[in-house]
Amino acid sequence: EMGVARHNMHEHVTTRCILREAECPLSIVGCTAIVKATDVTQHLNQHADTHFMLLSTRMMEYQQLFKKFDTKIKMLEEKNSKLELELARNTALLSTKNESNAISNDLKKVTKRLNALESSCRTEFKKVEYDRRSHKK
Repeated sequence: EMGVARHNMHEHVTTRCILREAECPLSIVGCTAIVKATDVTQHLNQHADTHFMLLSTRMMEYQQLFKKFDTKIKMLEEKNSKLELELARNTALLSTKNESNAISNDLKKVTKRLNALESSCRTEFKKVEYDRRSHKK
């Protein structure tokens, strides 16, 4: 491009200029070449064998990672299943404990009422006994 405006110069030099230095698009897999932007296609063609080896090596690394992750996923799934069972058991126990506490509270209320009834019965019984003795005389 001829005649780049001064305010566009930075963008031109960093992204558009065919003479700028550019990383190989396969730098992500290990190619360290830096060439002129205009020569990137030529670089890719001239180093196809090297790039193929870099890609193959990276692919094998990824396969090993996938196996490792697969093993880890299976282990975590087993652990998760065990934890879900434990949670279900604990939830059931908690439910039983809550029911037991509710029954215990009901029993305490019934016991209080029964004690109150027994007390009033004793009082009534004493009155009846007193009245009976009074009438005998």
